Amino acid sequence: MRYVRDKFAISLLCILLAHPLALHAEKNRSDAPPDWYQFEVLVFERIAAGAGSTEGWPGDPGRPEPNNATRLSQGKPMQDDMPIAFRVLPAEERSLNDAWDKMRRSRDYRPLYHVAWRQPVMHPDQAKQVYFSLLPEDGDQASEINPPKLEGTLKFGVKRYLHIEVDILLRKAVGGRSTQHSNGESISFGPRFNSYRQQAGRRMRSDKLHYLDHPVIGVLTIAKRYEIIESEIVEPAPPPAPQQPKQPAQTQSQDG
Repeated sequence: MRYVRDKFAISLLCILLAHPLALHAEKNRSDAPPDWYQFEVLVFERIAAGAGSTEGWPGDPGRPEPNNATRLSQGKPMQDDMPIAFRVLPAEERSLNDAWDKMRRSRDYRPLYHVAWRQPVMHPDQAKQVYFSLLPEDGDQASEINPPKLEGTLKFGVKRYLHIEVDILLRKAVGGRSTQHSNGESISFGPRFNSYRQQAGRRMRSDKLHYLDHPVIGVLTIAKRYEIIESEIVEPAPPPAPQQPKQPAQTQSQDG
């Protein structure tokens, strides 16, 4: 299905074309340790008038499955000069900060989630998926009646090429909280939502920006090969040569 793209979408395509295309296939060598990559993901919402209005959306599209998923952790991404997998990288190591800022100033798009991390990349059947979520729209803690505004899973794997799989659910509150009256009492059941889910997968190339399109949810993602530079190994100093025992000084006898 084709969607109408505005000037911003066209500019996104220009950005995609401007990034260099990797000329080699991503390899998964069973006889070598897995390659490390740095991944970056920016999820945004279309807020232009009529966004998603031409589509039919199910009332309950389901939700991403967080079981057997890992969560990105905070803290230093390196320890003993080696990377720690699935640690959030600082902002200065992200390459899509300008895109985030432009969306913040846009009347048609709203950036929602932006993160970068490093990990070893496995075959898709063995790859770990990352689970993420935002607070509900009212800022309260998430609960069954007040679920996250945004949640999803991201999975990167490699066969001959890199692959990405995303499962993202966006909930947009509408009309305030739903209530039910019983015996004269008003019981609140939390906000009412329109829910939008994007489930997509595609082949990727390293160092190339990819855009996953959707009538309401957009995803920008880029993968860069990360070379682990092992700290210099200091060779132990050779043991000192064993000292030879000193020979006793010979004294010359004098005839009396």
